Parts: sequence; C-alpha cells; structure tokens
Amino acid sequence: MCRQTTCKTCGKATWAGCGQHVEQALAGVPRSQRCAGHDTPAKKGFWNAFLR
Repeated sequence: MCRQTTCKTCGKATWAGCGQHVEQALAGVPRSQRCAGHDTPAKKGFWNAFLR
C-alpha cells in the first residue's frame, strides 16, 4: 500500500510504496502541490568514471 510523504528535494507531497495506490495516497493534494520528480545527479568518484 502506498502512503503520502514529503519530497526531500522540493518539499512537495509525493508517495512511497508499491506504486499501485498513488492516486489514493495523494488524494486531496492538488497536482500543482505534488512533486513531479527530479533527475538523479551523476555520481562523482574515481570508480564511477570506469563503470559508465
């Protein structure tokens, strides 16, 4: 079951869980106040240069 949580990046409402109950978890939250997702920054480090 999914549950509502707060995005650590933007502070807007988002969800956590299986993904099958997102609309139920975010019921009552306007789409403008929901997190739309963020690009994951590339990891920096010595070994990551070789693992691409």
